[in-house]
Amino acid sequence: MTVATSADAPVDFDALVDLGISKPARYLGNELGVKPRDWEADWQAVGVRWALTYPEVYEVGASNSGHIILYSILNAVPGQLCDRSYLPAPDLAARLRERGAPLFAVESRRPLAAFDILGFSLSYELGGTNILEMLELAGIPIRAAERGDLPLAHPDAPPLIFAGGPTATSNPEPFAAFFDFVALGDGEELLPEIGLVVAEARAAGHTRRQLLRDLAQVPGVYVPSLYGPGVDGVCIEPLEPGVPARVQRRTATPMPHYAMGLVPHIETVHDRLTVEIRRGCTRGCRFCQPGMLTRPARDVEPEAVIEAVEEGMGRTGYSDFSLLSLSCSDYLALPAVGVELRNRLADKNVSLTLPSQRVDRFDQNIAHILGGTRKAGLTFAPEAGSQRLRDIVNKGLTDAELLAGVRTAMENGYRKLKLYFMIGLPGETDADVLGIADTCQALQGQCSDLGRLELNLTISNFTPKPHTPFQWHSVSTDEFRRRQELLRRALRQLRGLKTNFSDVRLSAVEDFVGRGDRRLSAVIEAAWRAGAGLDAWFESAERSYAAWTGAIEAAGLGGRYRQLELGAWSAAEAMETADLEAFCRQSLPWDHIDSGLDKRWLAEDLQRALAATVVPDCSFEGCSSCGVCGPELGHNVVIPPPAIPAALPQRAPASDRVDRLRIGFAKTGSLALISHLDTLRMLERALRRSGLPVSFTGGFHPLPRLQLALPLPLGVEGSGEWLDLEFTEQVDPGLVRSRLQRELPPGFQLLSAIRVEVFGVSLSQELASAHWQFVLQPQAGAPPTSEQWQQARASLLAAETLMWNDTDKKGRPRSRDCRPFLLDLQWAEPQSDGSLLCTLWAAIDAAGRSLRPEQVQHWLAERLGQSLALSDLRRKDLVLKPC
Repeated sequence: MTVATSADAPVDFDALVDLGISKPARYLGNELGVKPRDWEADWQAVGVRWALTYPEVYEVGASNSGHIILYSILNAVPGQLCDRSYLPAPDLAARLRERGAPLFAVESRRPLAAFDILGFSLSYELGGTNILEMLELAGIPIRAAERGDLPLAHPDAPPLIFAGGPTATSNPEPFAAFFDFVALGDGEELLPEIGLVVAEARAAGHTRRQLLRDLAQVPGVYVPSLYGPGVDGVCIEPLEPGVPARVQRRTATPMPHYAMGLVPHIETVHDRLTVEIRRGCTRGCRFCQPGMLTRPARDVEPEAVIEAVEEGMGRTGYSDFSLLSLSCSDYLALPAVGVELRNRLADKNVSLTLPSQRVDRFDQNIAHILGGTRKAGLTFAPEAGSQRLRDIVNKGLTDAELLAGVRTAMENGYRKLKLYFMIGLPGETDADVLGIADTCQALQGQCSDLGRLELNLTISNFTPKPHTPFQWHSVSTDEFRRRQELLRRALRQLRGLKTNFSDVRLSAVEDFVGRGDRRLSAVIEAAWRAGAGLDAWFESAERSYAAWTGAIEAAGLGGRYRQLELGAWSAAEAMETADLEAFCRQSLPWDHIDSGLDKRWLAEDLQRALAATVVPDCSFEGCSSCGVCGPELGHNVVIPPPAIPAALPQRAPASDRVDRLRIGFAKTGSLALISHLDTLRMLERALRRSGLPVSFTGGFHPLPRLQLALPLPLGVEGSGEWLDLEFTEQVDPGLVRSRLQRELPPGFQLLSAIRVEVFGVSLSQELASAHWQFVLQPQAGAPPTSEQWQQARASLLAAETLMWNDTDKKGRPRSRDCRPFLLDLQWAEPQSDGSLLCTLWAAIDAAGRSLRPEQVQHWLAERLGQSLALSDLRRKDLVLKPC
């Protein structure tokens, strides 16, 4: 049994996360689906304690399906426990440093250093700086070599630090110095196996190095410290006998049931249920690393998808769901699954979205299943602007198929489409760049009979990736800039376009890191210390680029430091076959990572690219002999398309207004840190889960007929609040209250429910006054005497006007007399420290305007000639007008 230490103790959360922190609800860890725990008892009882972290802000990390699936799986394994953490926003990071407090996990609120295993998802080449930020904030040495060799159970032993995700699997070498081990490939089966090994070694008292040797024997686990550069300085070889020469990535069957794990209380980037329908892609696009690194293709059984979505929508209360795959259109069961789901959810007011799709497979069947009560956006990825270049990159898309797909979309009501293109692809000429503009113009012209087509273009910069046929290609930042400007000039001539270009500078750094070796660990650390971080965010671009370029130059790696690139495409075209083969046989920093792809096949596919030869998709045609399929990684699993069921007519959400309840509620505790809009979203999802006959509004985005009386300010508890809710049939108020209460989190208590007139005046017009309670605390100097307090109060109540100057929603200055809203102000005798518990009664007019306690704070401070702090703010009651 583990002995508790002070290092295990939770942080003082309330002192760290308050209204001085932006979006404090990010850190609450109280999402729907979080398993209630006795953290003290569970902490001592389990064999291994995980913290899975996503090194991005909460809104990004909490909506990442892989992160949630692995978290859910680990918490289902007996004897293992998993918590979560995310990159704190800069304001909380600054506060942690300022107060010497450690970064913590969001549920247990224990320091990350107290866990046994700390895992990071590395899904982006520049994400390493965010990981170093989190390690430093957690008080964990950022380099593996600095973490000592104590037994893992020792109270001073740092946790094992590992990385997983696509970037870690592709080429872990630039990050090798920071991680004790790397989990390669799919983690659903691998992570529980790692947990078992760690639990056994921990119980046996093994040292860190002994444990890492054990982990190196687990298929899919790469331990960088047990490997080093070979005689050529590039190839990575084992440093000890018995260590595998190459480490093969793991594959697993998708588990859609685990997708419904958590529902955040605040809005996230992907605010919907996401269910995976197919893993892996065998299209063979030569630029696409995910398509190469996730082979073989594995379809999910249609019934499993249907059950996961149907159950997930009921359990989560989401109004949208997405079916996830690298190429959803290659899931042959998609039309049948989509129609069946639309039939089953026809009266649930939900919508289906799909990620970027194969435009050549987009037909009437797929168009029919998209959307629902509202149409989401539609995205296609032609990638290149000419047929010749699409053949070079093996896109497998013709101009005719592109046009047919776009026309199908327009015939189904889509007038705005998003198109993804890349510039800088191998073999690209100026004509190909201009072909992007020509393609857009042709699509608009050839679809004009169907209406006006608006296009939203994203123009990315091609960066060569390991484990692809283009991994030997060179890129030029100057050439990217020239081609971007060439395309910009061409696109300016077109109407109905919006265009976003990727930042050339960061693309160059992505390439630099993504194909680097162990020398880059020092560069990553130096860039982070120089201010790099949150590099994927637009507002960080200038700072991040300066930090990265400075670190690269300081390491003496500026310019072209790789000797393993072919150079321009013309140089590859000019090489004899034998010379090209010899060049491609040279060692690469990631050759010891066995992705399953035969390196010789990648070189052969490069030659096919030089000849613009298209290789068919091996899921549907003959084997391409890439080397993946076999007993270790499995084979393609392609499920034949089932019959498409007859489509039932879609029904608009019920909008009859038959009954209306007025419900009194309290919102207390941590829920006070959830904003008004997030509270409405939380209530909407709770209503969906409850199954109550709620009445919905009409229009593009139907919503429950739900009204909250007066928004509570962020951070303020309310113990006497009101909401009105309408129903499509007569309901029992007590039954509604009990059923809805079951779907709400602790801290949101329904206090009463009464029937009111359906078509009566709105709830906001029924408000008479607000009853507030708060504490005022003198900030400096001698606290006011009781007499001085009373004089200030008398002056305030006697004032004929109380002017308040601020700005409106458009930033224009305004001045208002708030005196009519001040009904009364009372307090008890001041405390010994000068603080005062105040009670305020404030009127509310028909427009919902009233008085805020901070205004009273300001006016009293003026009269006392002393600054006052406002705290412990609570709205005790919203008083309704008498019937």
